[in-house]
Amino acid sequence: MANISDRIKMLRTSAGLTQEEFGNIFGIVKSTVSLYESGKSCPNDQMKLKICNYFNVPLDFLIGISNVAEYQSEDFNKAILSDGSCHSALLDLMEIRHITMDDIVMATGLEKEVLEYWCVNEVPSVRQLILVADCLNTSVDYLLGRTDQFNLPSGEDKDVLSYYSQLRKIDKRWAVGQMIDILKKYESENESSVAADDQRKVVGK
Repeated sequence: MANISDRIKMLRTSAGLTQEEFGNIFGIVKSTVSLYESGKSCPNDQMKLKICNYFNVPLDFLIGISNVAEYQSEDFNKAILSDGSCHSALLDLMEIRHITMDDIVMATGLEKEVLEYWCVNEVPSVRQLILVADCLNTSVDYLLGRTDQFNLPSGEDKDVLSYYSQLRKIDKRWAVGQMIDILKKYESENESSVAADDQRKVVGK
């Protein structure tokens, strides 16, 4: 699986940026970018979020725990804000999953006081977010308020999304068109089946 250094280099080169240009965007020097890409240094949490916002990619993708480089709809294109979105998402999902604070403490090894502090104050570190997201079977980006979808896609769905994210824009439009045609076919077949059932019921009376 790719790591953050691979992803930073991929995002930079895909955008046609030199290390110096990349550094200028984020207020760091070229040598720091080189250290990031060689894996000799790692950006702090704030820098990770800046990179995600600039390239419009999920944090899960940047840190290497997902291969999906795009949000699944425009509604998911949200900035990361320390405005309560993290602890609000955490509390909401705990209620949905019927998981208590003590359950998370036991599963992650984090201190209960730390979790309680998130619920009223600061955003946790990326490492801590990964632990909690895994416990709640959700993504880091959901906890950060970058996506409204809290359920992780299945393995098969992840493959489809990964392949889709690698397509060119024109090919994505074609692929979506094909899927729409298939769905219309399913809908037509379903309507025909329902009509046939209704006809049989009429004949049987």
